[in-house]
Amino acid sequence: MKIGLIVAAVLLSNSTLAQAEPGFATPPGYSRPPDDDSYRAPPEPPPTDEFEARESDLRISTGPVLRALRDRADGGFGAAIDIGRGAAGVRVSGNWLRVGSDRGLAQYDGQLWLDFGNGERWHPIVAAGAGFAHVEQTNAAGALHDSTIGIGSLRGTLEYVLPIREADARAGIDVEGALPAIRGNDAPNVDGWVLISARVGVGF
Repeated sequence: MKIGLIVAAVLLSNSTLAQAEPGFATPPGYSRPPDDDSYRAPPEPPPTDEFEARESDLRISTGPVLRALRDRADGGFGAAIDIGRGAAGVRVSGNWLRVGSDRGLAQYDGQLWLDFGNGERWHPIVAAGAGFAHVEQTNAAGALHDSTIGIGSLRGTLEYVLPIREADARAGIDVEGALPAIRGNDAPNVDGWVLISARVGVGF
């Protein structure tokens, strides 16, 4: 009688294991999704703007320059050093256009600037300052004459922070007006001019 009960119990246990699903045991805390189509994976979070402003204390920029006068325009080259972090700073710049010709200009000035886009990708900047310019003209005898003129300057700039990681790299456009303020006795009577420049710079 006991042997029959043991045999029946063994057969019943084998039948239960045969009906179970094959595979590994379900880990604790794991919940299988339902087999029907109502299951949906949780939505992914929306992408975020990964831009982080990196302000440097010193930036060097350079690029082509165009001088616009009433009757003509001349091209040249310019370079600038910006010192300052945040919303205010100083720029020292030089611009050279047709140096060595009868319309040559070498301009050097320093400016104080205010940045209205501090911490943003776009930087509208207003600056004002003073400096001097070497103006070259041909005199009546046909010789090239160089005169130095003191100038006041006003500049508007729009800069864009380039998407380069770990670098304060910018591209910008400057529109700067220069007005002669101090003129020597032998200096020519020249009007003001406008410099339009496109610059690319990097910070350190």
